[in-house]
Amino acid sequence: AGVQCRVLSQGKNADWPLSKKFGCDLPMAYELLLNSRDLGLNPLGVTFHVGSQQTDPQQWVEPMQQAAELYRQLRRQDLELEWINIGGGLPARYQTTLRPFSHYAQTIQQALQESFGITSPQLMIEPGRFLVADAGIIQSEVILVSHKSREDVRRWVYLDIGKFGGLAETMDECIKYRLRTLREGPTGPVILAGPTCDSADVLYEKTSYELPLDLAIGDRIEVLSAGAYTSSYASVGFNGFPPLRTYCL
Repeated sequence: AGVQCRVLSQGKNADWPLSKKFGCDLPMAYELLLNSRDLGLNPLGVTFHVGSQQTDPQQWVEPMQQAAELYRQLRRQDLELEWINIGGGLPARYQTTLRPFSHYAQTIQQALQESFGITSPQLMIEPGRFLVADAGIIQSEVILVSHKSREDVRRWVYLDIGKFGGLAETMDECIKYRLRTLREGPTGPVILAGPTCDSADVLYEKTSYELPLDLAIGDRIEVLSAGAYTSSYASVGFNGFPPLRTYCL
């Protein structure tokens, strides 16, 4: 059976870090890959992940360099790895302005060539969020607009969807979705919250969001680029709310 070994990477600047739970350091990876061969397995390569929604293309460079050194060490033990899997991380279009995709591709390709030279292994990549985010839009409805005090200029806008209904990645305000309304005119600052009785069901309090001043109960708000990690995260029946319905067009 073919096996791969995941190695740790720092994943700095990723909006959704994935650097702690899985993987091992390079010395352990060296031992594991050699041991796997001794056990009759077929070690194919290593994999790493620089974090989801990674907006800094340079974060792929150092793990690639470290992997190349590991491959050279293993080659001296007559173990030739065939490919390298650099995971996902390519970003989708949320609030942050992104570099063109070509910039990410060129940076990764250059890092591969400079790290491995003419003996570059096959490159594997898993661009999940990047591919599917723009394919989804969540239609939400305003269920309440309120103020917490006379002095606070920020309105609390409660939606019929929250962290437990599909927007789990707003945890710690990591993923900052773009919003769209049908109303035009002057806007003002808001805090966005979900519908459940859980006090943690607040989507954005620190991140700056503005919505029309005449926003009212019953208005529709579209959550854009919501095709990744939304319906799959939705709870079933929490607080009596049904899971997020999905329509494929």
